[in-house]
Amino acid sequence: MRKPSEKTIRRLFAMSGNMCAFPECQSPIFEPSGTPTGEICHIRAQRPGGPRYEPAQTDKVRHSYENLILLCRRHHKIVDAQPDIFSPNVL
Repeated sequence: MRKPSEKTIRRLFAMSGNMCAFPECQSPIFEPSGTPTGEICHIRAQRPGGPRYEPAQTDKVRHSYENLILLCRRHHKIVDAQPDIFSPNVL
C-alpha cells in the first residue's frame, strides 16, 4: 500500500500554519518543544472499513494532498467517529 509522498507531506505541513484544520481549534501540529501532536488524516479512509472509504479511489488519489488533512489527535478521533456528520464534502 502506498503512502503520501514526501512532497505531499511537506505541502500539507507548510499549508497548515502549524494548526489543526478543525474549525476554531487552536491546537498546534507541533508543540514549541518540537513534539508532534498533530496527525496526517485521510478524508476518505486509507483502508476498507475505515470512515468514508471509497473502494473506487486509486492509491494515488487516496494519498494525494486533496485527500489529506492535518488534525490534532482529539479532532482526528471525533471526525473519524462521526463520518455521517464529517463527510468528505464537509472535510
